[in-house]
Amino acid sequence: MKRNLILLLIIAFPSVVFSQSYKDWDDHDVVRFYKKIDLDYNTLDEDGEEIDEIYVPTKIEDGTFEVEVRKVSSKLYQIYGTNIYMYFRYSPYLYNYDEGILEVSYNSGTFYEEP
Repeated sequence: MKRNLILLLIIAFPSVVFSQSYKDWDDHDVVRFYKKIDLDYNTLDEDGEEIDEIYVPTKIEDGTFEVEVRKVSSKLYQIYGTNIYMYFRYSPYLYNYDEGILEVSYNSGTFYEEP
C-alpha cells in the first residue's frame, strides 16, 4: 500500500509542478463585444439586399470567465450559449469551436486559448 502511494506521488508531482497558468497560453486581443439583434422579415440594407441580423456594440461585466467560442467570421466569434460576440483585433488561429479563458476589462479583453 505504501509503495503504491509513493508511486502515485511520483507520477502526480511532476504534473503539478509543470502545469502552466492560462497566462502562458496563446492569447488573442478582443477589441470589443457585440450582441446580435434579429431583424424582421424583408429588412433591407442600404444596397437593397435583405439582411436577417445586425450586431450592435454592447458592454459586459469585467472579470475572468471560462468560455467556449464558436466562429462566425474570421474576426467575429460567439461566446457559446450567449448572445454575446467578440471581435478580435487580428484573425485568431482558432478552430470553429474552441475553449479558453476570457479576461475582460473596460469592455475589451484577452482570450487565452486552451492548449
